[in-house]
Amino acid sequence: MSPTFVVAHCDLVSDLLQQLLEGNSDTHLIVCATRDEFLVQLTAAIRSLRADPDTAARHDLLTKTIGLLARSSKIRLAFCASLESLRAYLAVFGPTVGVTTEGGALAHDRKLLAVLDMMALHATTSEFSAQGLSRTLASVVEASSRAGMDLRLYECMDALDPSSGVKGRKLWDVNVPLLNGSVQIRLDQNSWDGRGVTVKRVAERWFEFD
Repeated sequence: MSPTFVVAHCDLVSDLLQQLLEGNSDTHLIVCATRDEFLVQLTAAIRSLRADPDTAARHDLLTKTIGLLARSSKIRLAFCASLESLRAYLAVFGPTVGVTTEGGALAHDRKLLAVLDMMALHATTSEFSAQGLSRTLASVVEASSRAGMDLRLYECMDALDPSSGVKGRKLWDVNVPLLNGSVQIRLDQNSWDGRGVTVKRVAERWFEFD
């Protein structure tokens, strides 16, 4: 079966980790930020969860169980804090080693490549354009196909500043210019002066939106 390419939705980093843990699949998570930035976001998200006792009681990240530890061992993390490092990482990303079951046979369940905040990584650069986004999206699709892994993209909101315009699912609706380095005049948070296309429209060439 061919790999699937999906844009999925999670509001906070903690929700993403919860979803990956519940999936219980061998997962390679690429975080488009530094390790420290990721931990800051995760800490802020967990604090917001603890403020709501009902939500906290249902969240695996706030429980200490053997099951949580077992499932978390199936998730590998990589941090790419720039477009250059992300593209270089994807260029050498290859098939993962098969997981051995208790009986000694190799498990052939579909593995998952998840990428967090790829659009946000572009948002503050000159490559936040159809050309720049297409280059990176094509690279991540090629990498996941080469490794035989399903692919999901996530854009989580800024847990420290939920109204931020450069993080979160709202980025999919931003209108961007066609080419890198185009003369760009930003009219408001979601549009550019001149011919452009939405980020979602660019991504729909390869991805289905969940």
